[in-house]
Amino acid sequence: MQFAALISSTFGHTGETKALFNGKNLEGWKIENGGTFFVENGLLKINKGTGWLRSVDTFKDFTLTTEVRFLEEEANSGVFVRTGPTSKSDENGWPDNGYQVQLQDNLVPPAPLATMIPYGAPPFEHVSDLEKIKATYTGLNEWQILEITCVGETMTVKLNGELVTISVSIQNLDGHIGIQGENGVLEFRKIEVEILN
Repeated sequence: MQFAALISSTFGHTGETKALFNGKNLEGWKIENGGTFFVENGLLKINKGTGWLRSVDTFKDFTLTTEVRFLEEEANSGVFVRTGPTSKSDENGWPDNGYQVQLQDNLVPPAPLATMIPYGAPPFEHVSDLEKIKATYTGLNEWQILEITCVGETMTVKLNGELVTISVSIQNLDGHIGIQGENGVLEFRKIEVEILN
C-alpha cells in the first residue's frame, strides 16, 4: 500500500459531537485492570501503571480528537479504537481485541508516535509517513493534537493537522475507545468524538 494513495472519498458528518472527557471526573469511563487514571485541575492524568481506561459507550464511524502531552522522555501510552471490552490475563491487562494508535515520546521504529499497533484484532494493512511524523511532532511537554478517523474498513491518523497514518482492511467495525496505561506520565485535556454517517 502506497502512502500517496490517499482516501478518495469524503467522510460524511452528522454534526453530532460528544465530549468523552468532562474535565471533572471519569464519568462515562471504566478503569480496567488497576490503571492509574485520575482527574486533576481539569486534566486527565496517567501516573505510571498499566491497565486501560475504557469508554462505557461503543462507537462505529467517527473522528476522535484528543490533545495529549508527554511529561517525561519516552512516556508511553496509546489510544484504543474499535476495541472489545475484554482484556489479556497478564500483568499489563490491556485489550485483547482491538487497535491502538501509539502515543509515545518516540519517533523511531518499531512503534513511533501516531502509528498503528494491532491488539488481538484481525490482520490489517497500515502505512505511516515517519518523516512527516518527525516534522510535525512539537516535543516533550507540548500539547499534541491527535485525530483518529474510522469509517468502514479504513482508519486514518492526523498528528497536529497532518495526515501521517492510513490503515485499511479493518475488520472490527465498532467498539470501545480506550486510553492505555504503559508506565508513562501523560496528561489529556480534550477527548471528544464526532459521529460520522
